[in-house]
Amino acid sequence: MYKEKGLLKFFIYSPLIKEYTVYTIFPYGLDLFIYNKTITFLSANWVKSIEKNFYHIKGNIKIKNSKGFFLKTDEIFWDRKKKKIFNGKYTMISNSDGTILHAVNGIEASDDLKKIILKNISGTLSM
Repeated sequence: MYKEKGLLKFFIYSPLIKEYTVYTIFPYGLDLFIYNKTITFLSANWVKSIEKNFYHIKGNIKIKNSKGFFLKTDEIFWDRKKKKIFNGKYTMISNSDGTILHAVNGIEASDDLKKIILKNISGTLSM
C-alpha cells in the first residue's frame, strides 16, 4: 500500500517483487489498484518499474476504470511523470455503452483514459 497525507493512493498485489537499485521487477505479474478521483485497476503478467516513474508492462494486460473503460493489450508503457500510456501493439478498448474499438498499430492515452489516440482503428459504435 502507498499513502500520501493519510489517503490511500495505490495498492499492489504481486506474488514476488525483485527490487534493485534503479528498477523493480514483478516477474509473476501484479494487480494494481490506483485510487485518485476514480479507481483504476491494472493487471499484467510481467512488469518492470524504472525509478517508480516509468513502467514496461507485458502479458495479458487489462486496465479497467470506474467510468466503464476497459483496455486489453499484450504490451504497454506507462510514464507516470507525463501521465501517459502508449504502445505500438494491437489494443482493444471497450466502454460500458457498448463501444468496442480495435487499434491495430497501438495507442497513446492519458493514464486516466480521458484522452485517447488510437492508431489504425476499426470497431463497433453504439447508436
